[in-house]
Amino acid sequence: MANCKDVYTFLTGVQHRSLTTTLPDADLSSLAQLGILTIVAADRYAQMTHDLDSMASGRVALAQETDERNRLAETVREEQQRTHSILFHFEGKERRQADADRAAKDAASLGAMQNDLTARQQQFDAILREKATMDTLVPYAGRYVGLTGFGALQVRDLGVRLYRSSDDDFAAYWQGAQTVDRELNDIGDRSSAYFAQLGPRLPASDRSYVWAIAVGLAKSQPDLGPGVNGFLSAYGALADLAHNDENRLLSAEILAAIPRPLTDTVPLLGQLEPEVRKVGVPKESALGVASLILLGQRQDGTFALPQLQQFLGVTRSYESAALLAIVNRPFDELTGKFGALRALFQSWGYQPSEDVELASSYLTLSDLPADGIATKLAILSRGLVAYLAYPLVASAILASIPVLEANETLNLLEHAYEIIGRRAMPMSQAELLCLAVRMIHGIRSETVSGLDATAARTPVGFRYAPTQRFLFVPIVVLHGSYYSTFGFAGSHPAHIGSFGGSVG
Repeated sequence: MANCKDVYTFLTGVQHRSLTTTLPDADLSSLAQLGILTIVAADRYAQMTHDLDSMASGRVALAQETDERNRLAETVREEQQRTHSILFHFEGKERRQADADRAAKDAASLGAMQNDLTARQQQFDAILREKATMDTLVPYAGRYVGLTGFGALQVRDLGVRLYRSSDDDFAAYWQGAQTVDRELNDIGDRSSAYFAQLGPRLPASDRSYVWAIAVGLAKSQPDLGPGVNGFLSAYGALADLAHNDENRLLSAEILAAIPRPLTDTVPLLGQLEPEVRKVGVPKESALGVASLILLGQRQDGTFALPQLQQFLGVTRSYESAALLAIVNRPFDELTGKFGALRALFQSWGYQPSEDVELASSYLTLSDLPADGIATKLAILSRGLVAYLAYPLVASAILASIPVLEANETLNLLEHAYEIIGRRAMPMSQAELLCLAVRMIHGIRSETVSGLDATAARTPVGFRYAPTQRFLFVPIVVLHGSYYSTFGFAGSHPAHIGSFGGSVG
């Protein structure tokens, strides 16, 4: 099939009713089979034109018949009232029979008229649909072609990805794009199934929190039964360690994602929790931080407690310190990039805050250079500002995906938002956006083919502020797989990312 650039040029010409290029007939047929293009033969177009020309007189006739039907319906109603009244039974037998016969005849006429009117209305609606189709058609090689509504959406998506796919065969591009849609829908369906199982068993937890868990588990644990049982078992096992439900939910999801039995991980977490408190994390946040440290256990069995203590001297965000600590990169490299990013945000007018700390830490862990992020981050921020009052952290998370251009990222996020929205409503826009971000991280797609499989693992995350509280959703992204976890930050002092500690 033709490459994406040629297909896009042809389809945009159809869209703007100004064709200057051609495609082989086989490619046109393929586009029609995909539901992107409508192809109308010349004789069919002539018939559609004739039907359209007759629409004006048909509209007048339809209106007249509708009025006549309404008058007859009123007559039938009055006759039914009369024949069911008490006075009707005092009239003579012949009079009653004549009235009943007339009422039955009028009722039959009304039914026939209604059937005819319905058929004519359907014909009129069909002509209106033909008119909508004709409005999209443009002459081409002795026939007419036009974009379908579905096709217009696909042209928009193709235009977003054209910078990457212009020379690719369109059939290969289409197969990859449909794979992405199927994966997103599969994640949405599995998330719904998880929520249906977890919601009744976590009645005290906020609905948006349970949905966040459901999306995370749907991605890290495709099998529903083991995933639900693993999470609930971890949640129950943490009852004695948790100081608040938020950190308990966070830790349970992390433990459910670690491929080790709870008989091993729960005792380890119990040992880590007091250790992170010793280095300066308050007890209200200690369990969540300890869970991240457990998630980043070294291959030799050791934990990043010394690194956590070091980074607590760099950032007052406990969450940022934990994320930086579990990355196996030189301390000076991480602190240098973190400081440069924080200085960048401050130069943009941002005051010291946890948003700045988290955004800086997520971008520090990405493969993007600190001096090349400004434009991409600005585009993403403008795209998210309609959904989030504070888009900095969300923009940083999306910007940290090095293989996606900004508009392509927003396009994919829009797809995920629409898919999860159909399943998770009613929710606020911010909550749905949070779930959409969880969905797209790590998804295998044609847009990320050719990645360096040896690249370092990169923990990233996302947070949003639907009201006065902040919901944080860290997402540990691997190439081809990922684990999603979340904790909480903001107004509640127990939230894992609460802004505290000291800066040395």
